[in-house]
Amino acid sequence: MYEEEYFLEAVVLIANGLIAFVYTEKFLRGQFEDRRRAILKWVVVFAASHMILSELTMEFSPHDRFFNVVPAFLILFALQKFLFAENLPKQIFVASSFVAGWEILRFTASPLAHAIFGLWSPAWAWALNRAVELSIAPTEKIISVMEITNRAAIFFVIGFCRAVQLGILFLYLRTISRHFRQDYELKFHDALFLIFPCATVLTIDLTLRLMAFSVDNSAFLLIYERVPATILLLPIMSLLLLGIIVASVILFQNLIQYKDEEQKRLLLENRVVEVHREVKELSEIYADIRGLRHDLCNHIENISAYVRKNTAAENSELENYLRQMTDTVDKLDFADRTGNPITDIIIHQARQRAKKNNITFAANFHFPQDGRFDVYDVSVILNNALQNALEACEKISGGKIEIVSYEKGGLYFIEVENNFFGELDFRGELPATTKPEKNLHGVGLANIRRCAQKYLGEIDIDVKNFGGEKIFLLTVMLYRRI
Repeated sequence: MYEEEYFLEAVVLIANGLIAFVYTEKFLRGQFEDRRRAILKWVVVFAASHMILSELTMEFSPHDRFFNVVPAFLILFALQKFLFAENLPKQIFVASSFVAGWEILRFTASPLAHAIFGLWSPAWAWALNRAVELSIAPTEKIISVMEITNRAAIFFVIGFCRAVQLGILFLYLRTISRHFRQDYELKFHDALFLIFPCATVLTIDLTLRLMAFSVDNSAFLLIYERVPATILLLPIMSLLLLGIIVASVILFQNLIQYKDEEQKRLLLENRVVEVHREVKELSEIYADIRGLRHDLCNHIENISAYVRKNTAAENSELENYLRQMTDTVDKLDFADRTGNPITDIIIHQARQRAKKNNITFAANFHFPQDGRFDVYDVSVILNNALQNALEACEKISGGKIEIVSYEKGGLYFIEVENNFFGELDFRGELPATTKPEKNLHGVGLANIRRCAQKYLGEIDIDVKNFGGEKIFLLTVMLYRRI
């Protein structure tokens, strides 16, 4: 092996190690303070280990040398162990998908190099013979220059093919990481679904290489000559095998999403049933309270009239007592008159909770009276939006919540604005919940969206920053029921 080949191999291993670090970082949580220093350690150990492994296996027979994928796995596992938090299912998937991708892509680089050299060699031989015939310089000098030029050409051709291999590997790994839900806690049985395609690709790779070396103890160069179609078929096969791994990841994520959607749908149905039951009970309580307030007001008015009529002297103490009773009875009525008793109750409960936690609460909400919207759907929107706003404001001091509704051009809008602390996770379509049991929480905004879509509507989320204060604005638009 020439010096330039050692240099090229070192450059390829450094680039490969850097890609491996970036790919691993997408799945595992780093246990390092300085990222640059961690990358340097990873790349140095990765490249040095592979070069030592290559030297140690140089004397092995071609059949045995192809099984160095096992040390390649061990190198990745060791680096993951020292620089990243332990997560065995993800570690196995990261290592298997990376090694499988790199190994199978040799079937893309090797035929490409053979095809380029197939065009280069005849042209080079013709140029060499022509130079000797014309006696441009002494034959020994011509051969020396031609040898240097040929080595440089070989270096650039192999470098180009390796760059193609690295480029496809980067795109393949990036596609996997983009379609993989990083917030999902991968279980071991889930990992098997993803690892089996990688193991299949590696098995096919090793089998083809062993079959190639079993033919007259030769490599693929002889197969390319005997069956020229393999120059095209092998790269296509390698890309299709990579496509199988990517497709399995996409399918797996779709299954997870479907499972989450199904679970959230069941939670929504259960909550809707609970809301209907609670709303019915609250409506009855609300009607009883209004009736009780009406009767008490009449009784107090009659008592006041009787006292004024039958008490000769002014009795200020008794009048104050009756006045306090009147104020107490007035509290039985809700301050918010939204046009529907159910939405009155929801806003009243939110106002009372906000008052208890020293949260400023302002409401200008009115329920449409034209019958376009089911009060239960509006209640789901209102209740979930206010619950999220209250939970966010309870984590900070000086919380503020404002809810308004208005109609514009046949559209009905509900806006809930509140301040909050921290960062929102927008890796999905909606902000993810920060609660630990993610499968039981984080359905509030999804429920609001489902209710809005029943009325040809949608939700919009806007995050603003005013003087260091973060404001979360949720806008729900409704049109009419489908």
